Amino acid sequence: MLICRTIRNTLLAGLAALLVLSTAAAQDVQKIVAVVNDEVISGYDLNQRIKLTIILSGFPDTQQTRQQLVDPTVARLIDDRLKMQEAARYNITVSDEEVLNAIAYLEETNGMQPGQMDRMLRQNNIDIETMTAQVRANLIWNRLIEARIMPRITISDEEVEAVRQAMEANKGKTEYLLSEIYLPIEPSAPETQVRDSIANLVSQLRSGASFERAASQFSQGATAASGGSIGWVLEEDVEPEIAEILPDLGTNRISDPLRSGAGFYIVTVKATRTILENNPDDISLDITQIVVPEAAEGAANAGPEAQEKLATTVSNFIDGCEKLPEILTELNSPLSGKIGRIRLGDMPDHIKEILRDMDVGDVSTPYFDEDVYRIFVVCERNDPQARSNDPETIRREILLRRAENRARGYMQDIHTAATIETRL
Repeated sequence: MLICRTIRNTLLAGLAALLVLSTAAAQDVQKIVAVVNDEVISGYDLNQRIKLTIILSGFPDTQQTRQQLVDPTVARLIDDRLKMQEAARYNITVSDEEVLNAIAYLEETNGMQPGQMDRMLRQNNIDIETMTAQVRANLIWNRLIEARIMPRITISDEEVEAVRQAMEANKGKTEYLLSEIYLPIEPSAPETQVRDSIANLVSQLRSGASFERAASQFSQGATAASGGSIGWVLEEDVEPEIAEILPDLGTNRISDPLRSGAGFYIVTVKATRTILENNPDDISLDITQIVVPEAAEGAANAGPEAQEKLATTVSNFIDGCEKLPEILTELNSPLSGKIGRIRLGDMPDHIKEILRDMDVGDVSTPYFDEDVYRIFVVCERNDPQARSNDPETIRREILLRRAENRARGYMQDIHTAATIETRL
C-alpha cells in the first residue's frame, strides 16, 4: 500500500509539473507583446527569437541577457512584420527554396556542415520557423528595395567624376571598412549604468559574440539595421575619438568603449584598403614548405640528379593543400612543415620572386637552396585592397550607398503609416 501510494504521489507530482509547464507555454503563446496593423506578435514569438539570437550570437544565456534583449527584439519583430506587410502590398515574395538556400549559405560562411543549423535549433528547442521567418523577412526586404528604390536612383556622370577627383586628391590614404555599436546616454539613466552595460558588451564581443547581431540588437545608431556596418570611411569621416584609434586598432579587433558626444561607441575594422595604390609587398600568404634533403652517401637515391628527380616528382604529385599532412608524414622530413602566414615584403628577394604570382593551391617548382630542394605550397593568399577609380565601380558604390539611405527613410515612412501597439 505504501509503495502504491508513493508511486501515485510521484505520478501526481510529475503530472503537476507537466501541467505547470503546459500552462506556462500556453500563456506564452497567448500573451500578446505587440500588434502590428492587426497582426499579433506573441510572447512565444518573442522568446523564440531571443533564444535564436543568443544561440547565433554567442551571448551568455542568462536572465540578464534575456531581459536586455526584450526591447530590441520586439523592435526587430515589428520591423519584420512591417517588411512582410509592405511586400504583400506589391505582391513581392520569395520561395521556400530561396530561404533554404540562404540558410545553407549562412551555414557555409560560418563553417558549419549542411543541415547543422537545423540540428542546432532542434537541440535548443527553437522552432525552425523562427529562423526561416527572419531569413524570409530579410530576403523580402532586399527584393523590395531592388524593385521599389534602386530603379528610381539616377547617378550622373558629373557625380561619378566628382568622386573620382576626390579619390585622386586622397590617393594613398587608408580607408577602413568600419562597423559600430552606439549606445546613447539617456537623461533617465545614469552614465555609470550605460558604461557598465557597454563594458559588459565589449567583454562578450571579445569572447566571440557576433558583432553584427549585437549591433542589430543593441545599437541605437542608424546603422543597426545593417548589423552596424558604416561602410568604407577615411579617418576624417568619423568622430575624432574613433579616428584616433583606427590606425592602431587592427582588423577584427574590438575597441574599448569610446565616449563621444551623448553616448558610447564600440567599433571594429573589418578590412582596410588604400586609395588608388597597391603595394605588392603587403600581400600575405599562408605557406607550407616541403624540403627534399640530399640522400646519405651510399643510398640508392644518392646524388644530385636523383635528388632533383625526387623533388620534381614530389612537386608534380602535390595537388593543393588538402592532402599535405599525409604527404608530410610520408616524407618524414624534419625541415618540412607549415611556415604560417607571412608578408611577401618580409621574404628574401629570391623567395619573393617565386611566391609573388602564386595563387591558392599553387605548388612551386623545386628550388635548390643550401644542398636541399625546397617546394612551396600556398594555402591562403590575401592581396591588399586598393580602391579603384573605375567609373562603373564608383557608380555602383554611389548606388548602394544611396539605396541604403533611402531604404532607411522608407522604413521610417512605413513605421509612421502603421498602427503599432506594444504591450510589454
